[in-house]
Amino acid sequence: MADGGIFGEAMRQPPVNLEAEQNLLSAILFNNKVFFKVDEIVEPQHFANALHGRVYELCRKVINAGRQADPITLQPMLDGDVLLGRLSANEFLLTIATLLGSAVMGEDYAYAIRDAWIRRCLFKACSNILDRCCRPGAESGPEIVDALETDLLELARGTDEALPTYSLEHSMQQARIAAEEAARRGNGLAGITWGYRALDRMTGGLMPSAMYLLGARPAMGKTSLGFGIATRSAAAGHSVLFWSGEMTAPQLGARAGAAWANLSTQSVFTGRRYDIPEDMETGEREPLSDWQWRDLEEGERKASALALQIDTQPRVTVAKLRSRARRMKRSKRGLDLIVVDYVGLMSAGSVYEDQRTYERITKVSGQLKQLATELEVPIVVLAQLNRESERREDKRPMMSDLRDAGALEQDADVILLLHREHYYLKKQLDSGLVRKDKESSEDYANRCSEFAQRVIAAEGKADVLIPKNRQGPEGTCHLRFTNRTTWFRDVSEDELSPAWVVKKQEAGG
Repeated sequence: MADGGIFGEAMRQPPVNLEAEQNLLSAILFNNKVFFKVDEIVEPQHFANALHGRVYELCRKVINAGRQADPITLQPMLDGDVLLGRLSANEFLLTIATLLGSAVMGEDYAYAIRDAWIRRCLFKACSNILDRCCRPGAESGPEIVDALETDLLELARGTDEALPTYSLEHSMQQARIAAEEAARRGNGLAGITWGYRALDRMTGGLMPSAMYLLGARPAMGKTSLGFGIATRSAAAGHSVLFWSGEMTAPQLGARAGAAWANLSTQSVFTGRRYDIPEDMETGEREPLSDWQWRDLEEGERKASALALQIDTQPRVTVAKLRSRARRMKRSKRGLDLIVVDYVGLMSAGSVYEDQRTYERITKVSGQLKQLATELEVPIVVLAQLNRESERREDKRPMMSDLRDAGALEQDADVILLLHREHYYLKKQLDSGLVRKDKESSEDYANRCSEFAQRVIAAEGKADVLIPKNRQGPEGTCHLRFTNRTTWFRDVSEDELSPAWVVKKQEAGG
């Protein structure tokens, strides 16, 4: 039978390096300075022999307390430990000490231990996948693939090499160099553009490795704003990955087409005109005019210049999103921004965790933050707020409305909360204002009139509240929202202006 057959698989054992473990402990007991060289490389759980890991843990405890770790000081701490079996603590420690592990080789021992641990983790993950593959009818193939990708992502997070430390001087120098580069670009941004000047001014742009949380209640337009950010950032010359868990690619394309051609989204879906009344006799609407079809086609040509990829696979895991993102990162155009719509629709890759919303979102949030750091790109994460704001008289959202959303509030570098007062005012007006006790007919009529004027004044206005900003000030940004096209613009933009403007070099002139 060829190598790797069934018999070969059954005979394979998880990799261990007991010799490296024993020699590292020997080197530490001989010279405690070795511990400081390996402390960031290896952890107690990395040892295949649990007793070796226990001794390493005791060495760490004693040395960090400023005392000497040797067989004499460790013996009373190890006596009676169940891991010793029939050995005495004195016998075991003397055996380790007499190995005379090389202090010079300490780091090599540590890396060998860590490498064996990684291989054991891979062995366990792959063995688990083999078991699941051979279990008839329990899971589908794609579910098993998701499980493997999630396991590998968790392993990758745990095997990252420790980041180097930097002096304050170096840190200040890097900040100054980044500021000089931003000044040379002429847009005043430290990161890439949001596509909206109001957000750029408040935040300085989307910074690499940062996670931005955009929260809103349903019907506020968070998908529209998230997609607008993705589209406009791509129009500025950046490469963007947009994941949607609740809309298809044609639905998103219809929104972009409506915004470009200044049409109702209903018109794009139906091919009928909603800008003029329906026929009085037939009750039908006219088909779009030739010039409106031409506007839609022109929008497609303008979109062809954008490096914007749309992913709509349902219940995606961060592991699978990471796979797509890494491919884009390696491509010629690279990857500058990821937009996730929305986090509540992502999977943690575990049936157990997916059944528990808080645990699922907490895990996904941590993985998204890790992904931003790993790829050194900003991630804009959309999230749905709880119902607390709708119970308040003032409907403006607050950061506390995120409290059911796992660790998102803690993981996010910047939190943005989208609010459109017009939605709530219009809803209240349509349901009718309740007449107060002892309120005269004239006062009630005046109040209704004033409220109607308030509704009119609020139409098209949108606020983006920023209650948390690790990179700058907190405050409020003002945008305009066109309900017909479901598109956001800066306040200074004309409603008939292009939905996005492609950079000349990106458009080929």
